[in-house]
Amino acid sequence: MNGRVLCLHGFAQNGPNFSAKASGIRKALKKFDIETVFLNAPLQLKGADLPFDSASLGADSADSAEAPDFKGWWYTVDDFDIEPAFEAVRECCKEKGPFTGVLGFSQGAGLAAILANKFSEIVPGHPGLKFGIFYSGFKVNNQKYWKYYEPKISIPTLHIFGELDTVVSEERSQRLIDECCVPETTLTLKHPGGHYVPNIKDLINKEVSWVLNALDLDPEEIKANKNNKGKAQSATGEKSKRQLKREQKAKQKESGTSAPSKETEEDKTARELDELNDEFDKIGKI
Repeated sequence: MNGRVLCLHGFAQNGPNFSAKASGIRKALKKFDIETVFLNAPLQLKGADLPFDSASLGADSADSAEAPDFKGWWYTVDDFDIEPAFEAVRECCKEKGPFTGVLGFSQGAGLAAILANKFSEIVPGHPGLKFGIFYSGFKVNNQKYWKYYEPKISIPTLHIFGELDTVVSEERSQRLIDECCVPETTLTLKHPGGHYVPNIKDLINKEVSWVLNALDLDPEEIKANKNNKGKAQSATGEKSKRQLKREQKAKQKESGTSAPSKETEEDKTARELDELNDEFDKIGKI
């Protein structure tokens, strides 16, 4: 495995839901043996906690089996508490860490930016992260948490937002870049849509290339290693077939179920090839 990325969903989403919505980048990273872990936020939201009318979605349904699974990292109030989010991340690190990078969308991106800068402080004993990806990210409004942006985020950060986003404005995402990130390690990509994680192929290719560069990985070397691994597995399979065939012949000979017969030219050639392959196996040629 070449890395593991902690993925944080937006407000009123959940881990599985975000995994589906971010399927493009998730699948693209997997091709390069980079794992993604989609964490559920700790707060279970009710209809009254949502900034939109949730009645049609069943958020206030008495039947928990029908109610949508809305979650949040913190409540959308001025003096929110971020500690439950930190604790959820700590527990995730114990079970599924360590992580090399963090990726977040909307409220999850707001949390991801803080983690990108202070991960080893928030999760004691865990090394610092190597990169952060923020879709529709922002600097949190609660000033008591601005200490987490000091000094500025210096690891490579990728900021992606839509030009038509009306939930987290371009100006708000730009504020995170200007006030909280070191310019030399910051890259911004825009898409023509709104408030979502884009699955545009060209954009995803740029994101993956950026991640590989942040992790100092050579894509061609990764592909070559995967091809060699596939060939090795194929060779092992062929070897197993040869071994099984010899074992079957030996059992037949011991039980007397196979009458001795004159070795044909074809059998002789096959036997000699098996013996030659066995010799190559011993010296590590195949």
